[in-house]
Amino acid sequence: MKYLTSFHAILETLKAENSRCSLYITENAQRRGPRIREILDEALSRNISIQYVSESRLEEMSKDQRGAILALDEVLKGKPSLKALCDRVSEPEPSLVLVLDHIEDPQNLGAILRSADAFNVDAVIMPERRTSPISNAVARASAGAIAWVPILRVSNLRSAIDTLKKAGYWVYAADMGGKPLVSAGMAQKAVIILGNEGRGVSEILRKVADDIISIPMQGHVESLNVSVSAAILMYEFWRSNSGSSNI
Repeated sequence: MKYLTSFHAILETLKAENSRCSLYITENAQRRGPRIREILDEALSRNISIQYVSESRLEEMSKDQRGAILALDEVLKGKPSLKALCDRVSEPEPSLVLVLDHIEDPQNLGAILRSADAFNVDAVIMPERRTSPISNAVARASAGAIAWVPILRVSNLRSAIDTLKKAGYWVYAADMGGKPLVSAGMAQKAVIILGNEGRGVSEILRKVADDIISIPMQGHVESLNVSVSAAILMYEFWRSNSGSSNI
């Protein structure tokens, strides 16, 4: 069971209706302000189980609590499949998939998911091991976007990328020294691989990419934070495909 304590994350998860969950709240929580009232109203409208408990009980569940905790029992829907993503190739609308190559920092993962929601990414693919878990810290950093972004965890990133590539997606690996983004353009059906904070994109995934792309920089630092790079690349995808997009 996972606990969410961020007001943003709790509210967006309730609105998304994609989880079986319970709301734990203190008897006097409504006195803390309108956000608690909004969360309570949303839970009531969704027929979510609401448990009124003591402050000490909430503290036992999470030291990070601010009067309300959402306990996630099970995600009911929203998990994409590789087959569903492959089927998107035959559709006229653009399709963007992010592959996160062992992102370890929960703040980075949360920020990437927040941008992924903003740019309507079809799926974020992550490895099952050696990556940041989907935690309360990630939910908080995503400002609730974690409730809306389809996340697919796989045992083998290369195999997943190969499947999408064979279906018709063009695969880009974001790494320093690659083709400048401004001159690369981006395919209408695209996979963007984002590398680990310290090591970048692994060599095995670089080899499967159709293009290596980089973001031109004019300042003194050598690289951008991976979450910043992700947002720029997602924006560029939609800018390149603006003829069939509202972004």
